[in-house]
Amino acid sequence: MDPIFALLLGVIQGITEWLPISSSGHLVIMQKLLFSYNSVLFDIMVHGGTLLAVIVTFWRDFIDLIANFFMTFLEIPHDGLHAFYSSAKRELSWYIIVGTIPIAIVGYLLKDYVDVIFNNLELVGFCLLVTGLWIYLTKNSKHFKKLNLKSCTIIGLAQAVAILPGISRSGSTISTGLLLGIDRDDAVKFSFLLSIPAVAGALTLEVVNSPLSHIMSLGNLIGFLSSFIVGILAIKFLLAVIRRNHFHWFSYYCFLVGGIVLLTSLI
Repeated sequence: MDPIFALLLGVIQGITEWLPISSSGHLVIMQKLLFSYNSVLFDIMVHGGTLLAVIVTFWRDFIDLIANFFMTFLEIPHDGLHAFYSSAKRELSWYIIVGTIPIAIVGYLLKDYVDVIFNNLELVGFCLLVTGLWIYLTKNSKHFKKLNLKSCTIIGLAQAVAILPGISRSGSTISTGLLLGIDRDDAVKFSFLLSIPAVAGALTLEVVNSPLSHIMSLGNLIGFLSSFIVGILAIKFLLAVIRRNHFHWFSYYCFLVGGIVLLTSLI
């Protein structure tokens, strides 16, 4: 792949993966309206870059989750490890597992329909409008509750809906958390941490079947690095917007692009 082209796609992936505007929706739009490319491995690499971005941004939480999960699952004695091991962190580890189950089930059931879903421009336009409405409804939401099993399950179901192109994963999960009254910081952190097993699982299935020489090609490396760097910046930008209670601003972009896509597809 041309390096400039790879850089452009990596930047777009880095922006759209974490901002609530749907990376999958933008991918379909680019392929249908602007240009077309067919590289599953490249898609994997840029998704890997954005996955690494969220792990680096929330590295302390990520390490805590891994440590707590394995100490619980393997029943490792935790005497002297109180800095890592706590009831709240242990619960969060299991909440993420529970929240991941819906998308795993939906992804398995729809695996044979991916090509049909991702070739429907009208669906993308409609789903972007749905994402916009979902986000806009958070404008006056109150945030005072803590995460619990019920709220994490509902947020997990919202993530499963985001398998549709045009439904933003971060938009659906963060919006659902805010609409449930979850504390802003908790809703955002849970949304990003919830993405790790979902994205990592999909990437692992593809990477194991790809030759190392293809993975390490110049275009793939440029896409990976650019999506990683831009992904970190996008996450920090999103966190700043949410803390200022301006999350609903993203709804206007989704309404605009979704409307344009629908009109274009009907002409």
